[in-house]
Amino acid sequence: MDTIKVKAIVLSSADYKEKDKLVTLFTIEHGIMQVIMKSVKTQKAKMKFAKEPFCFGEFLISLPSKVITGANIEDSFFELTKDIDKFYIGCAILETVKTIVVSGEKNVELFIETLKAIGCIAYNGVNDKYVLVKFLLSVFKNMGYSLALDKCSTCGQKFIGKRYLNLDFGEIVCTGCKSGNCIEISAKCHSCFKILSETSYDKLNTIKLAPKSEDEALNVLNINFERRFNKKLNLL
Repeated sequence: MDTIKVKAIVLSSADYKEKDKLVTLFTIEHGIMQVIMKSVKTQKAKMKFAKEPFCFGEFLISLPSKVITGANIEDSFFELTKDIDKFYIGCAILETVKTIVVSGEKNVELFIETLKAIGCIAYNGVNDKYVLVKFLLSVFKNMGYSLALDKCSTCGQKFIGKRYLNLDFGEIVCTGCKSGNCIEISAKCHSCFKILSETSYDKLNTIKLAPKSEDEALNVLNINFERRFNKKLNLL
């Protein structure tokens, strides 16, 4: 049997047989992998700490059985479990990754973005919804659906007045380029997109957006996510 070593984030785990867990990993080397952790449901299991969502570290995996034989956890992001709002936002991030990453296809950029986002929620004392908006904007960019935030994606003119999300193409357009299948985006929502996309995770605690703008932004991004990937993020 061969053994591979991967850097990974635990996205989820589910009961498998009597004592085992079926674990979904987001690995930097191979994208999504489903692996088995043997006997981790027992009280004295050596690796029971490594089966929890958000755990990040190095995993040894035996092939072809895909059984984890060793784990060295660098961070469990345990702070996320102490606050229900942080936990739900963190779960929305993991759910997003599970939806868009293809098994066997690595996505280093998204892996790093995911680590930054959950670390920011756990340790930086920021508005958690700011983090989720920023993360989702990066997801759209990563998957080829980057939102044009300075000018209309159709005519290229700078935005003046109202702007809209074209649901057919996932692009922001001006009034002149608006079609029938568009939803209006408020100025404060558009500003929220622009500010958060331009602010690094370690600086998010220095900004304050218009009240409730992040809620509208999340609603718009959730609608766009459902149209692009055929799944609604129910944890928003």
